[in-house]
Parts: sequence; C-alpha cells; structure tokens
Amino acid sequence: MVLLLGVSFLVWMYTSISHDREAGQTEAEALALAETDLANVENVSTYNGNIPIHIVKGSTENGTEQLAFLDLSEKKVLKVEDMSGQISPEAMRQQWQQSCASCQFKDIQYGYEEQEPVFQLTYIDEQNRYVFDYFTLSGDNFDQRFAFKRTQ
Repeated sequence: MVLLLGVSFLVWMYTSISHDREAGQTEAEALALAETDLANVENVSTYNGNIPIHIVKGSTENGTEQLAFLDLSEKKVLKVEDMSGQISPEAMRQQWQQSCASCQFKDIQYGYEEQEPVFQLTYIDEQNRYVFDYFTLSGDNFDQRFAFKRTQ
C-alpha cells in the first residue's frame, strides 16, 4: 500500500512538473504566428528572468530564421531578431570555451535581459563557482555575470 502511494505521488509530481515546464508554449506559438512574420515554429522555450519570457524560434514564409521574444502576461511581442546576423548557440559555446578552457560547461540558452536578447551560459569556473554569464546574440560580452560559491 505504501509503495503504491509512493509511486502515485512520484507520477503526480512528474506530471505536475512537466505541465509547468510546458505551460504557455501553445499560447506563445499562437501569439508569435499572429503578431510576427513567423510562418513556421521550430520550438518554444522559456527564459525565467525578472518575468518569464517565451522564446519562439521559427522561420518566415521566405525561409528567414527568426527568434521572437514574448511576454505572455502582457500578450506582447518584446522583440524579433533575424538569425542571419547572429551566431549560433554552438558557435557561442566554442567562442566562450576558448576564453575559459578550464571551465566546466553546463548549458547555453537564449535569454532576455535589460530589454535585450542574450545568450545565457552556465558553467563552473576555475574557482569552483556556478556562473551565469551573458553575451549578446552576436557574441559580444554583455555586462552581466552572476557567480555563486558552491558548497562541497
């Protein structure tokens, strides 16, 4: 009986967490298709900064790849970026790795800070700190970095 309750609780937690992670993705896709030049959506991600920002990656009818940064609470498109003048997340990671060769890479994602689209890189630095570092979509430094001391 206890085992059944435990398994039921774990299933409920997994379902709840999955639902929270995907909350707003359908609405973000619809808003992007209605309010931008996007005709096709490749994926939708969420960046949790000061407010949750939904980031829709897709392409226009003529094939131009774009990113749309959306505030669903205001039902508003904050910014649309053509991918043509930007570097890819993979290229950003390689550029970063050259400047921090002894760091342990964790993740890269699109973000939105100070009304600007950015890359957010997370990694463990040489001093064993967990770091959130930000770069513009063209790969330039963005004047924001957070480093947290890790406990052993």
